[in-house]
Amino acid sequence: MEEPKRTLSREELHELVWSTPMQKLAEAYGLSDRGLAKTCGRHLVPVPPRGYWAKLEAGQPVKKTRLRSVQNKALHIVHIGVAQRRLSDGAARAIAAAKAEKTKQVERRLNAPKAAAPILEEPGENPHKSIASLVKQLRKAKPDGDGVINAPGIVVHHQSRERCVTIMHNLARVCEGKGARLSVEGDTLRLTCELGSAVISLNEERRRIKHEPTPEEQAEYQRLKTKRDKERARNIWAFIGRIEPWPEFDIIYTGKLTLACEGWTQGIRKSWSDGKSQTVEGSLAHFVDGVGLIFAAKAEDARIAAEKDRRRNALRHRRELAEKRSKREEQRLTYLQSVAGIRREVADLRATIDAVPKADHLPPEYRRMIEWAEGRVRELEARTTVEQIQSNLISGALYPFPDDLHDPEGDPPPKTNYWDD
Repeated sequence: MEEPKRTLSREELHELVWSTPMQKLAEAYGLSDRGLAKTCGRHLVPVPPRGYWAKLEAGQPVKKTRLRSVQNKALHIVHIGVAQRRLSDGAARAIAAAKAEKTKQVERRLNAPKAAAPILEEPGENPHKSIASLVKQLRKAKPDGDGVINAPGIVVHHQSRERCVTIMHNLARVCEGKGARLSVEGDTLRLTCELGSAVISLNEERRRIKHEPTPEEQAEYQRLKTKRDKERARNIWAFIGRIEPWPEFDIIYTGKLTLACEGWTQGIRKSWSDGKSQTVEGSLAHFVDGVGLIFAAKAEDARIAAEKDRRRNALRHRRELAEKRSKREEQRLTYLQSVAGIRREVADLRATIDAVPKADHLPPEYRRMIEWAEGRVRELEARTTVEQIQSNLISGALYPFPDDLHDPEGDPPPKTNYWDD
């Protein structure tokens, strides 16, 4: 099958998945059949049900599921096998910085004498000290029923055992040369450098293929089938379900290894695999640099987040100051209006006292009214002396110097929504 188009319409993808077996189509795109099925699911493209191709090969009638139309235009175009990375701000900046540094390194290499390519070192019985315990576990690991062996961070077929030892040994050497280190922590394998630490893994690709029965299995199947047919002829239904004495599928390990950094990596490449033009062994330096780039991106994201928090907190503080200044303005006005009210009352009382008739012998109630009014004036004047007003201004912090509510940047911008701090 020739290299298929990587970008196509939903209609084209629908035609493809109903005209070519999913596993074969996925292989052409360099994906797993599960990965291709997920792509179809995201774009609401129906795929053939289980048994569809077997029925088709047997000449039995099959029904093709119609493609429904969708209103979401984002689903109309399908990108298969094309990485759609969503980089964080920190990741984008870290990548830009790494590219700039790589350009400088390339220029330095061009101007420097040509160095010999790094040589892959066979560890023999003396693996790098940082992964010596890992190598010991890997070499002692017993294969399970599928021939798989496990060690911290490693899941491969036993035939890839020594290759994994070589990869781990040379990865440890590369890490050491770049100021990083490998370490085994419990059942995990960790790569640590100045900027951070991450769990890494080395896994071997596996595929599920249809089992091809051996002559012995075919003979056993015929024996069981004959026995089942005889019992059914006597109305005995002891055999229920599948009687083939072999598994429907075999799991095979392809020898294709993938070295990966686990967890969320801000959209940055996190795995290096065997391919047509590269091997894991030849990608060790790139892998360590890639993990370092992930750490740098995380650090940059943390710095950006901290800066946003700082600005958000600063703006929140400025708005709190503005709110306090507004309240203080109300308090200033209220106090000044109270002083003005008192002075007006003093003036009114004085005018009244001066205006009412006076005589040497006043009636008792009249005299007591005048005395009360004069006492009220004295009380109000005492409340509005310079000293008393100054004391009230200090206790109410109405005109402090220096002003603890001063904002050198002026009034902050108003909130535009609930989340705007």
